[in-house]
Amino acid sequence: MGEGSDLGAGRAGDPRARGLVWEWTSSPFTGYPGFAAHPYREYSEVFFGDDYRVLRGGSWAADPRVATATFRNWDLPARRQIFAGVRLARDERK
Repeated sequence: MGEGSDLGAGRAGDPRARGLVWEWTSSPFTGYPGFAAHPYREYSEVFFGDDYRVLRGGSWAADPRVATATFRNWDLPARRQIFAGVRLARDERK
């Protein structure tokens, strides 16, 4: 993967797409059953609530320890930043 890479028609969760940009989700940033703060409590729990939205996947600037499909980051939806983007998807044609 490099600048200008084309992933083509990849499958959902295609690991080649991880780490390009943090992906916005519509989920509020809150805890869930079994949640454990990582890498430390103040990094996430103080931001729980409906104002923040979940970002997933990591970006090219993220530490590899958090650039995973399961790590949840957060930000305010109204804030623009160079490390976050969206992934567009559509249903497969029949």
